[in-house]
Amino acid sequence: MAVKTKKEQIQDVQIDYGIIIINDGEIDAFRLGPVRGGGGFKAENTIRDIEFDGQMGKTKGSQVTEAVDATLSVVALDTSLQVMALGMPYATLTGDGTPELPYTLTCGVNNMGIIADAAYLKNVTMYAKTIKGEYRKITLYNAMSESPFELAAKPKGEGEIALEFGAHWDMAEEGLESDLFKIETVASIAVIV
Repeated sequence: MAVKTKKEQIQDVQIDYGIIIINDGEIDAFRLGPVRGGGGFKAENTIRDIEFDGQMGKTKGSQVTEAVDATLSVVALDTSLQVMALGMPYATLTGDGTPELPYTLTCGVNNMGIIADAAYLKNVTMYAKTIKGEYRKITLYNAMSESPFELAAKPKGEGEIALEFGAHWDMAEEGLESDLFKIETVASIAVIV
């Protein structure tokens, strides 16, 4: 790893809010907004220590990564049924949004059981700008919100939908060779829809 000057380090400071794109790079991509408080990314791992006689504590070479989970959290102010459906992937969204066929979101006995592949988003991506003007692009694959859904209508305030998208390993086609998440630096956001 190259040693950076203080000026170079400052140029890499992340500033401003995160821009959240659902299914970034896909035909059905859209920007999630408006949001409050930007977005937050978290990666958590589970490490198991291999214990052996004479061990004096944590030992290099005797630790195993057992699991990795990644989440992207955002608070949406858009209370459209399409956004509500992101927070309730177990429910069924029907309609096309026209006056003749408005959107409806329902949950019934048919929504119980194995969650359908269609409930998982291809990706959820957050772009976070740096002082230099580049973006950190953080992409979660096979993302779905599993947090409880809550919408409160309150006086002198706006309804908020807290979404916590979790990345999921994909066992289809290539087994467990798929990526869970990816972090990269990009010069710009290709398309903001």
